[in-house]
Amino acid sequence: MPALDVVVSRLSKFPQLSNSVTVSQLESFIRLASRLQHIIVPSNNNEQYNLRDLSLPDPVVGFLAAVLNLAEPTILLCWAAFADCIAERVHLPSENEALALFGSAFGIVADCLNPPATCSTDTCNDARLTKRQEFTGTLFTLHRGVVPITIASLYCHHCHTTYHHNYKIHRASQPSAQREYYGGVPEHIQVSMHFVVERELVVFWETQMVFSHTSAESASRIYNLALRGSQVESSDRSLSPDTIWDAFFLHALLRDAAKRQTPLSVDHNGLQMDRLNDALRARNARMVGTGQDQWAHACNNCQKILGHARLSACVTDGVTLGHPCCGVHNCQVALANQKAWYCPTHSKFRFVCAIQGCNAKSEAGWRTCSASSHRKYEAEKRAEGKAMFALRARQARHLGQATLRAPASDIDYLDEVLEDDTCDLQPISSQSSTKIRGRLGRRWTHNEQLMVRCCGIIISRATFFGSEAITSVKQFIHVTFPDNFPGSLPSFIWYDNNCQLLRHLFASTDPRDARLADVGFPVDVFHASRKHKDSDEFCVFNCSPVTFPELMDGKNWVFNSSAAEQTNKWFGQFQPIVKEMAVLRYNFFLDEMISLRNEWMVERLRLEGHRPHFIPLEDLEVRLPLSSSV
Repeated sequence: MPALDVVVSRLSKFPQLSNSVTVSQLESFIRLASRLQHIIVPSNNNEQYNLRDLSLPDPVVGFLAAVLNLAEPTILLCWAAFADCIAERVHLPSENEALALFGSAFGIVADCLNPPATCSTDTCNDARLTKRQEFTGTLFTLHRGVVPITIASLYCHHCHTTYHHNYKIHRASQPSAQREYYGGVPEHIQVSMHFVVERELVVFWETQMVFSHTSAESASRIYNLALRGSQVESSDRSLSPDTIWDAFFLHALLRDAAKRQTPLSVDHNGLQMDRLNDALRARNARMVGTGQDQWAHACNNCQKILGHARLSACVTDGVTLGHPCCGVHNCQVALANQKAWYCPTHSKFRFVCAIQGCNAKSEAGWRTCSASSHRKYEAEKRAEGKAMFALRARQARHLGQATLRAPASDIDYLDEVLEDDTCDLQPISSQSSTKIRGRLGRRWTHNEQLMVRCCGIIISRATFFGSEAITSVKQFIHVTFPDNFPGSLPSFIWYDNNCQLLRHLFASTDPRDARLADVGFPVDVFHASRKHKDSDEFCVFNCSPVTFPELMDGKNWVFNSSAAEQTNKWFGQFQPIVKEMAVLRYNFFLDEMISLRNEWMVERLRLEGHRPHFIPLEDLEVRLPLSSSV
């Protein structure tokens, strides 16, 4: 802005502007016109121009009029009065930059997050809240960087409830006190005592995770280097991976509660890392089987309506992804902590030699007993684990990924050794043909099983602990398509090992399995031609895709039988992120990634004209048979 005496002088010469332009509009006009000099000033030669002698191009006049909400003649008057001032513009820091640069030195912050002013308890009759308390905090934003703020709370003396910006606490000092969130998803989410995260930023992190498999550690580095703001130098305002995870899980729980129109309530006291556990556990339980929002999804790519019949198909497949679990095969009891080798039920095996068939006590700091052959075997495995870690660390550096944290002790390198579910046989020495077997590292769950519509929508997920057993796949089908919704069963379920699954179903005496009798179980073309023998007549006559004419439309397949394998390529890339996650967060995170990807997939299907929709639940309560014309 020019000096005030210049402004007064110019306005005296153009009195029409005094009654039609505000100070803010005048300042914005000068700023914008300065930015547009490359359009206003001719650039075809090096001649010097007097800006007052130039006319504003029509597009610039229209643009400024629209932005400043002024008539075009008024814009022309502003130019006539202040054209020569735009070159005098001095860059000043923005409000946010000024607050970040100078605010802390004077105890001034950018924003204050206030609680409600009155109590919402019915018996308090909108009583005014008192006992205001304030403390400093940090707000992480997407576009403004790191912003210092004040966080305030108020108190109701009638019902002894403390009100914060996002939630209230009744009798906060009691061990059982709960944080009751107000409902909806707030614009600013207080994830800890002093840290608040903007909702828009959490959505940005979610998008990074879904589509580029960005870890919280990588996301924090990106933010601190590119989005935090160069004016922020204090290390206590750096974004940590823990803050990202706290924001991610809390935001997802708030969104879930908003969808269900149920207020979120979590523990107030206790450790930050445990506060959300009950809410995470409840959400995980709801997601089993039919819990995904898109469970009843249908579209032109995964369902065909033929008269009064509904022809649909799903694909199920497993992807190698897992979390630490009990060292006893197929045990599903949760571990006491992430570093435990066995669940509480089988904890006694922690002190037994890990070599199969040896019941001797393992020595301190070792997984094996004092037998020389067992000790040599473990030493070789530790060396192998160190070599594997070094290779993975080198690859991470080459790909620009987050630096891998070295194990805390030599025994932890055993987790790096590749061991299959049968525990690989290994020679004790080159001079002996004797072989021993033993699992020295922690055991991880075997795989995640997905049920995918042929359009790519994931409708269900389950963790398989010991193996991708046929009985586990069958149970997964029953849970995904439960008895009370017989119409949810698809017409066809593609699976790589359907011939063995169908053999099991034919021999089964379980009454629940009878409901699968009218479901087709084909094997996709690739596996049928390359992985299944022509001599297997049962497979050829019962599972070959050509056995089902409904699956062909001329020379084209009606459904995409490779949907699960294509989805697995996306899903499997979460392994580095979830490998060491606690099981509650592991399950929640994967379900949330599926849900967010499904939302994107549905929108893409809609834009492509495939008419995504939900099948009404009442329609799924009845199973429609295929018509004879199919």
